[in-house]
Amino acid sequence: MNSKVIFTGVDSQIGQYFSSDVSSTSWDLFDSTSWTKLLDSEVVFLILPKHQHTLHHAKQFILKAMDSNIKQIIKIGSLGPWRLIHNQIDVFLSESGINYTTFDIAPLMNNIFTEQYDSIKHTLIDYRGNAPAPYLDPRCLAQAIELSVNNPICFNRSYRCTGKMQYTIEDVKQTLITQGYPVQEIVTTTNARLHGNDPTLTEDYQLMDNMATKYITEGWYPLISSDLESFGLQSRTLDQFIAQDQHIFTKRFANDSAL
Repeated sequence: MNSKVIFTGVDSQIGQYFSSDVSSTSWDLFDSTSWTKLLDSEVVFLILPKHQHTLHHAKQFILKAMDSNIKQIIKIGSLGPWRLIHNQIDVFLSESGINYTTFDIAPLMNNIFTEQYDSIKHTLIDYRGNAPAPYLDPRCLAQAIELSVNNPICFNRSYRCTGKMQYTIEDVKQTLITQGYPVQEIVTTTNARLHGNDPTLTEDYQLMDNMATKYITEGWYPLISSDLESFGLQSRTLDQFIAQDQHIFTKRFANDSAL
């Protein structure tokens, strides 16, 4: 990729799977002085932070982008509660005149290790009441994102990105055990709320907070989508993901043990 294509979030769960020739930069959505390199580019890839003021600042960035060299914005969206915010950003982006490509994603397979599995206590958190979720292979997603760069077929399109199988928490538990990660207990929680009834939160963020609880109590998660197959890609199963990427998890767990 050339220097006119700039990726943010290369140190994220998705970014670690990008090819080595990706040009990257650090930025802060809430600090417009950090936007210069992005606004000088022709294609930008964005991972937006989960924050109550993200909607406002994302709109400000898009307004700046309309008067810049940017010809395509590629953005990660959500099929979970956060989609309430992303849907509004996407409408604003679609009206900007800039070519856009959005990837609305199911929970990443990485999330099991960063948010659910405790390698020290050997516990597994169940946020969904054993309702299934189509965990997404981050490598497959990263490949699709790179294939969308400067690709007219992908202009002004949104892709629903899921894995090819639904997994309940029991499925996840058995897969972990089979791959050598002991699970002694499943800890069920309905504490999906992001900030509770905080009166300082924006109205949109309060609505998203309520939606998060709905996802938990009603098991409301996306159906399997075949959109990634349009890129000629096949998502790995959870077994394959864990078996092939254990070196990433082993390193992280070693660091956790040192804390």
